[in-house]
Amino acid sequence: MAQTECIDTSELKPDNAEAYTTRANSKIKLGDYSGAIADYNKAIELKPDFAEVYYNRGYAKADLQDYNGSIADYNKAIELKPDFAEAYRNKGNAKKELGDYGGAIADYNKAIELKPDFAEAYRNKGNAKKRLGDIDGYNADMQEYQRLKK
Repeated sequence: MAQTECIDTSELKPDNAEAYTTRANSKIKLGDYSGAIADYNKAIELKPDFAEVYYNRGYAKADLQDYNGSIADYNKAIELKPDFAEAYRNKGNAKKELGDYGGAIADYNKAIELKPDFAEAYRNKGNAKKRLGDIDGYNADMQEYQRLKK
C-alpha cells in the first residue's frame, strides 16, 4: 500500500519536482530504471537546479549500462553542487566500467579530497589501481579502506 501511495504522489502534485523524485526513487527500488529516468526527467524539467535528481538519474542510467549518460548526469550534479563527493565517486565508477581507470582514479581522488573519510572511494580507487597493475597503490588504498571501515 505504501509503495502505491508513493508512486501516485506526482499525480496528486503534477508541478512538484520532489513528488516526481519520490516516485522515481520508488521505481528504482522496484527495479524500474527506465520509469525512474522518466520521472527524474520530469523533476529536472520542473526544477533544473536539483543536483540530487541528476545524481539519481545518473545512478539509474548506470544500472542500465548507459555509462556515458550517467557521467553526463554526474557532471551536471557536480556543476550544481561542486562539493558532491558521492557524485565524484559514482562518476569514477562509471568511468571504471568504461575502462577509463585513470579517469576513475582522478574522480575517486576528488571524492576523497572532499570527504577524507570516504572509505568506499578508497576501495574503488584501489580496485582501479589494481586494474592498472599498481599493486602497491591497491594495497595502500585497501589498507585505508579497512582503517576507515572500523
